[in-house]
Amino acid sequence: MKTVHQLGYVPHHAARRLARSQSDSRATSFDQVGLIYFASRDEPDAFVDPVCLAMMQGAEHELSECDASLTFVRVRESKDWKKVERLTRAGGVDAWLLYGTVNDEVVSRLKTGKLPYLIAGDHRCTQPVHCVTVDYKALGRLAVQHFASLGHRRIAFFIGGTWFVYQEQTLAGFRAALKEFGLDEDERLIGEISAWHDPAAGHIVQWERAVQWLKNADPMPTAVFSPELNWAAELCRALKQSGLEVPNDVSLLACESVFHEGSTQNFSRIGLPMTEVGRQGALLLYKLVLQPDMKPNDVMIAPSLSEGWSTGPARSAKAD
Repeated sequence: MKTVHQLGYVPHHAARRLARSQSDSRATSFDQVGLIYFASRDEPDAFVDPVCLAMMQGAEHELSECDASLTFVRVRESKDWKKVERLTRAGGVDAWLLYGTVNDEVVSRLKTGKLPYLIAGDHRCTQPVHCVTVDYKALGRLAVQHFASLGHRRIAFFIGGTWFVYQEQTLAGFRAALKEFGLDEDERLIGEISAWHDPAAGHIVQWERAVQWLKNADPMPTAVFSPELNWAAELCRALKQSGLEVPNDVSLLACESVFHEGSTQNFSRIGLPMTEVGRQGALLLYKLVLQPDMKPNDVMIAPSLSEGWSTGPARSAKAD
């Protein structure tokens, strides 16, 4: 090793990969990690969601500490798998990080390449897999716990839909916490944001309709939470235009990626630690490369609450 340092020797990765491809056994290496972003076909071609970017930042930072690099691959259609297969056959990567719409079919296709892989974020796999993600049930519970501490009993939950695992799990944690804290379990207070889209304007939400929905609830909820990003400012504006004050009439609890913390105008918010998900994912993937027989492991990263100006005591609590 002293001679290696004196000569300034570094491994020749092209030669190493060439030698590796001539043998069925792969040498333990962690030089290049591929990040596959499984994008939904509903997303625009040039779009990479901010949650993925936050996760990627954490993964890249940790990989750089291991002297490894990150290669980005987007898979949106069947033809995009050719990029994954080409990199695998060429020995261009040593392991895969997966993010997006990951399911059993995706995992089965990757297994044929015999490379270690790990899912960063939620997934719909029914078979055991290595995964690092946010504890979304804890996210729903944390929101209810915060409102309960302020005396709120009727809490509205705005959800984009139930297409994604994080939506299902957050809602499950929210419902369980309502029961745990003895708050109103009123299914009428679960509202889908997609129901307030303007059909003529695509996915633009008509927040005025959401405010009217809140007002029509009997009695009207005193607090609103959603796991969806970037909704609080528009709802706050619509509430103000309708004559309702935040937080005096309605408290708002936002949700955001920690990567973009501060973008919600100091609203009370729960941060999704996606940067930490990427970092922990890279660490676990490195262990998996060194110990390929490691049993599938789920690592849950807890969300965190930052109190801002948009939440306050419930009206009834103020009266008391």
